[in-house]
Amino acid sequence: MSTGTAIDAQLMTSEEVTYGTPVTPERGVKFLDESLKLSVERIESSELRSGRRIMRSDDWETGKRTVAGDINMELSTKGHGRWFKHMFGTVVTSQPAAGPSPTVYLHTFTPGDLPVAQTIQVGRPDESGTVQPFTYHGCRVASWQLECAVSGLAKLKVGIVGEDEETDTALAVVSYATGARRLPFVSATLTVGGVAVKVKSATLSGTTPLASDRFSLGSALTEKPLENDIRAITGTLTGDFRGLTAYDRFRNGVEAELVLTFAGGIIEDALRYQTVVTANVRFDGETPNVSGQGIVQQNTPIKVVDNGTLSIKVEYQTTDATP
Repeated sequence: MSTGTAIDAQLMTSEEVTYGTPVTPERGVKFLDESLKLSVERIESSELRSGRRIMRSDDWETGKRTVAGDINMELSTKGHGRWFKHMFGTVVTSQPAAGPSPTVYLHTFTPGDLPVAQTIQVGRPDESGTVQPFTYHGCRVASWQLECAVSGLAKLKVGIVGEDEETDTALAVVSYATGARRLPFVSATLTVGGVAVKVKSATLSGTTPLASDRFSLGSALTEKPLENDIRAITGTLTGDFRGLTAYDRFRNGVEAELVLTFAGGIIEDALRYQTVVTANVRFDGETPNVSGQGIVQQNTPIKVVDNGTLSIKVEYQTTDATP
């Protein structure tokens, strides 16, 4: 029996073959919150009409339709490869040890052409207990953020731009990846330049500039958003001031390889569930300051840059055969 509250909310996705052509959602996504919204333009007449003091019903028309919003999730050991695929574009799937460990798959994601789009369906319960389906199609990932802090779980947020919303598509039957586990802060390790670094939090944020306003005469919907600028990936490492190593990289303009690892349980033999982010980063400051009697803190802003060999890659080791 439905509760009539968000307890019964659901979110599902599927991958589109043709941009804007909805596909029945087939993969459930556990999520914290979402803000996907439809915007409908109102075009108002400016003509003069004798005696008119209030806009009349025949003085306005509808125009462009757009979809945008965020989805917040907790990163887990299964079911998140599709998001990495739509964040980065290129994916190569391998099996590290297909003989002794046939259920282990390694999906490696790097920047490349984005997939066509996703259909995302959000089931939003009304107070009567009916879960109302809101189906968004032509959904592309325009931004993302991966973060983890002490006493927390690793989290992933994706920013979506979409073509349109429908409410007459049937609510899909939700199903989730079985056996998926979250990745707490104690499972995370960080190295910079091959040396272990202790931090209290780490955040990486990416944007993929998309031309999402490709409107033409005769349609209220945009054509497929295309990349129209270079991608930017930045982040911040926060922790105690432990010496001048990180600060000297900032002062001297030195780049280094950053590896952020979230390790899960063992799948088979010694192979674990894990998410590993490897990036070549530039250090953009800042100076640690004294602000009281406690331990001096250091924030280290970073930016991913391509050194010709590495920019960024995400390795997602799991039992999912496909991302």
